[in-house]
Amino acid sequence: MIKTTTAAFALILALSAFVLAQSNSKNETAIKAVIAAMAKAQTEFDAKALDSIFTADFIEISPVGEFDPRAKVLSFYTSEAKAKSGVVEVSIEPIYRSIRVYGDTAVVIAEFVYSTSRDGKEMPARKMMMTAVGRKESGKWKLASVQYTGIRPAQLAAPKPQ
Repeated sequence: MIKTTTAAFALILALSAFVLAQSNSKNETAIKAVIAAMAKAQTEFDAKALDSIFTADFIEISPVGEFDPRAKVLSFYTSEAKAKSGVVEVSIEPIYRSIRVYGDTAVVIAEFVYSTSRDGKEMPARKMMMTAVGRKESGKWKLASVQYTGIRPAQLAAPKPQ
């Protein structure tokens, strides 16, 4: 009897771990898809797409350290804003450093390399770290907050004295 109970408990525990791993994997995949959709919408200056990705209380800390509520962020991604920016092409490739899921909330840390061209000239690539907070609403992941931190370019080594 004890062997049967122990075996049943071990089986239930193993199945629970398997289901949890599957759930986290699905959540991570969905969260990565939301981050990719945000990056695509940003590069295309698609405020409508961003509107569907952000929660109603979305807040961004911009790369220059400004506190930007949702409406201000959306106003930056209009076709008029794109025309004024002069940026023709932007490429964003995330490298995920950490995705932690806590039920219906997730914290994501990713590194982005922004490559831009302006007036046909390639601009120097820039690196950013991003911390995003995702929240599941009605079964769909959205972004509630994003903070960008610039990564300084590598410093040139000082010449050695001769």
